[in-house]
Amino acid sequence: MGAIKLKQMRFHTCHGALPHEQHVAQEFWVDVAVNLDLRQAGETDRLQDTVNYAAMARAVETIMMGPPVKLLETLATRIHAAISEQDPRIRRVEVRVTKVDPPIGVPSGGVEVVVGDDG
Repeated sequence: MGAIKLKQMRFHTCHGALPHEQHVAQEFWVDVAVNLDLRQAGETDRLQDTVNYAAMARAVETIMMGPPVKLLETLATRIHAAISEQDPRIRRVEVRVTKVDPPIGVPSGGVEVVVGDDG
C-alpha cells in the first residue's frame, strides 16, 4: 500500500454561502490523497502501473472552477466522488478543501473541510 498526495492546489474562484461570495473570487486550497498499491509502479517505472495525478488535478480543477456552490462540504464531496471513480486501483480517498480567508469576523488560518472514506 502507498499514497499519492496532491497538495495545496490553488484556485481563485467563487464559492460560499454569503451572496457576495457567489460573485467575488476568493482563494481556496485543495489537497487530495489516494491510497493504492504502488509496488508494481515502483518496480516497473511505468506510468500505466499507477494512477495519473495530472488527471486527478484536472478533475479537481473542473469542480473548483465550475458553478458556485454554497458549502465547502459540497466541493469536497464532489471532488471525492470524481477521484474515487477515476481508477479502480484507488482504495481510499481523502479530500481537504480550505477557504483561505473566510468571512468569519476574526483573523484565522482558514476553514478546512475534510471528506474521506473513513467518515
